[in-house]
Amino acid sequence: MLEKIRKGIEYIYPHIVEIRRKFHKHPELKLQEYKTAELVQKELTRAGWKTHPNYANTTAVIGLFEGKKDGPVRAFRADMDALPIKEDTGLQYSSEVEGVMHACGHDFHTSILLGLAYLLNRERDQLAGRVILVFQPGEEGGFGARILTDAGLIKDFGIEYIIGQHLHTDTHLGTVEYRRGIMSANSDRFRITITGQGGHASRPHEAIDPIAIASHIYISLCTIHSRETSPLNPTVITVASINAGTASNVIPDLAVMKGTVRTLGEENRDFTLKRIKDVAEQIARTFRGTADVKISDGYPSVVNDDTITEKVIEAVSLYLGRKNLVEMKQPSMGGEDFSYYLKKVPGSIYRIGVGPSSSLHCSKFAPNEEALKIGMGINSTIALLLS
Repeated sequence: MLEKIRKGIEYIYPHIVEIRRKFHKHPELKLQEYKTAELVQKELTRAGWKTHPNYANTTAVIGLFEGKKDGPVRAFRADMDALPIKEDTGLQYSSEVEGVMHACGHDFHTSILLGLAYLLNRERDQLAGRVILVFQPGEEGGFGARILTDAGLIKDFGIEYIIGQHLHTDTHLGTVEYRRGIMSANSDRFRITITGQGGHASRPHEAIDPIAIASHIYISLCTIHSRETSPLNPTVITVASINAGTASNVIPDLAVMKGTVRTLGEENRDFTLKRIKDVAEQIARTFRGTADVKISDGYPSVVNDDTITEKVIEAVSLYLGRKNLVEMKQPSMGGEDFSYYLKKVPGSIYRIGVGPSSSLHCSKFAPNEEALKIGMGINSTIALLLS
């Protein structure tokens, strides 16, 4: 069967590359993946799959395929959205949408699952159970996975476990990373609106300077993770935006700070978010201003299931060889909404190495398309040999 999978991948690969380049050329932002979804549905239908477009009143497309043998119901997920980044790769199939680019590999993820659809159609007689393909919108901050799971995706399709994949630039092409248990951080956002009192730059004593208050808040936030949380329990607080004022000689009324918080574990998450609020409010009060702190809950940690992760390990060992399997030693502090599926059903997400390459979310991100074969091979091995 492994040899049949490899031959099938070689046969379908040129078409999957063509599809991937179409996705790359016409990227769409979170929850706006209309043309992407249209192409996904067209290809699934061509591959003999039943489709459920516009699931949960979104651009999501759900594919369903029945094998000839009894078996479990398992799902594979791909995210479809691009990022608001201007591409600078020089590729012949570079983005034609100004300021939008597939800089996180979602064009690869979507194409890998379409390749899986074609491969399983070729081997339907050998397929046990049912396979569900989840083409998800809005991973890049759109909470797409939460929307689908809240709408009843798992129950509607009877999903028993789910597999995801993601490109990764820190490991070499031809290798695959896995991790048991916690794989990614909680990822939350905050917005701090500081209100002072405007005035003339020559008479600062008559004003309450929100920029000065913001500066003190910024320095103090940096000490939360360095002095108030354990160095053995990773915490990352990043203020990524501070906006205030429009003129060089006017002290403004307001300053706005925005940032993210990455934590591992719920206890540390709750503590850190509370301290951000306390610190900002108290410092602003000290300097006669006020701080309004809004916390936006982000993606929770991805926690891979041990049993399903073993399926990934076995699939990689069979398809690529054990030497190409790399254990991820530490969790990532990045966020990933695959976590919402894992709150409902066991599953695991693995990383496909594409290094050396420019970083994810970079305008020069241009991974080797051979990674498509790896994703198709691993997922096909799981579906056909490890059901």
